[in-house]
Amino acid sequence: MSRIPSLDGLRALSIFLVMALHTMQRMPYHLSPLWYAIFNGDTGVYIFFVISGYLITSLLLHEQQKKGTISMRSFYFRRAMRILPPIYFYVAFILLMAWLGRVAVTKIDIFSALFFFRNYATTSSMWSLEHFWTLSVEEQFYLIWPFVLYFCLRHRPGITGRMIAAKVAIAVILVSPIIRVAAYLSPVPYLHHPGMFHMRADSLMFGCVVALLQGTPAFERVYAFATKIWWIPPVVIFLCDCLAVRFQNYWQFPIGFTITGIAIAFFLLWCVRNPSSVVGRILNARFVVHIGVLSYSIYIWQTLFLHHGNGAILGSSLKLISTFPGNWLAVLLVAEFSYYVIEQPSLRLRTRLMHYFSSAEPKPAQAIER
Repeated sequence: MSRIPSLDGLRALSIFLVMALHTMQRMPYHLSPLWYAIFNGDTGVYIFFVISGYLITSLLLHEQQKKGTISMRSFYFRRAMRILPPIYFYVAFILLMAWLGRVAVTKIDIFSALFFFRNYATTSSMWSLEHFWTLSVEEQFYLIWPFVLYFCLRHRPGITGRMIAAKVAIAVILVSPIIRVAAYLSPVPYLHHPGMFHMRADSLMFGCVVALLQGTPAFERVYAFATKIWWIPPVVIFLCDCLAVRFQNYWQFPIGFTITGIAIAFFLLWCVRNPSSVVGRILNARFVVHIGVLSYSIYIWQTLFLHHGNGAILGSSLKLISTFPGNWLAVLLVAEFSYYVIEQPSLRLRTRLMHYFSSAEPKPAQAIER
């Protein structure tokens, strides 16, 4: 598939919100709650989740329509070659800093990062790996959802299978608020962590539902109503952010995450379908798209430069790149390095290996013409 319009621009918006929040948290003076509503980093993460659900589902549907089936082996090989090299490069850097005595790490810190269960390893304490909870949610989604979609489409090909998969995703969306509230009211503190997969699974399901239902008459009627005035979904997102800043989990868990997810999903689809609009032209501008392309590496490295504890690693002699605006520039430069030196070679190797294994597979015998 060619690149889907506006998705890279939305990724750029997402990473900007994350970095803005982390920068504000380090400010030496008090900021108005309005600033935290405008630059809500959690909404930035939410946008990432919805994009992932939409993109992965779209790719799998495209493969199924083109080839008549979904190769799970190829899917996981593509994901591994895309995701693992930049992450493991970052973890290797943290291990190097630990070996040099710049930072203390524990086994659970490293293993929870390497094997993507950081969001369930609540005893982990290393701040430079704390943002891996979102990466863990994504990886856990990759381990579950493709199999759900595969079995739905295998037993009921075409639109019927898509509808079954959509019902599964909608069921997750409907039950998630109940799970969150029940977990939060539980006397077991371990279950209160909002970053666990069962607490945020619906974030990804919104994107899955849009990918599965777009084009169907019922969905298109709802979409037309929700986006009749294009700025309604962004306004709903902002109002939810204001309520989240004021009431926090009392708003987010029972209803806030759900309303925000619906608004993000509709706005994402509107941006994809309207790349020539003013908003679309901004999201698809060359610089914005480039930031979106770098967003994965930016997210991996941003905590190292934005967290208030980075002086232990960077040292006082590097204060320029540990405080704003030097830290933003440092993040961009390291992300550029990661993209061109780690990500791109890995993707080229992936292409060569897939071509090699594809050509090495035995071809079916040709039928003899009579």
